[in-house]
Amino acid sequence: MILSGITRFFELIERQKLNVSHVIEFEKLSTREKMSYILDLLVNEKYLDFFKICLIEEGKIGIIVNFLAMLELVKDSLITLIQSEDFGQIHLSAKEEIH
Repeated sequence: MILSGITRFFELIERQKLNVSHVIEFEKLSTREKMSYILDLLVNEKYLDFFKICLIEEGKIGIIVNFLAMLELVKDSLITLIQSEDFGQIHLSAKEEIH
């Protein structure tokens, strides 16, 4: 009887851990802004290394947003990607002259 009460107590404690509230904050990074940023960089340079467009202070989320922006630009036929080996560097180039 006491053992089942203790077991039940610990079950309730574990269940309580699952009910922790979370605060979801929206990131300040925009895929559209990153797309413009990449195109602006390509005005001055013929080729860009993917990691050059990633800023350290943006962290992992910045890398993800940059990657999505890069894919959107490929989808819109504005840039091409060059990767010479599996898991190698990704280089970006403008498809046509950007003004």
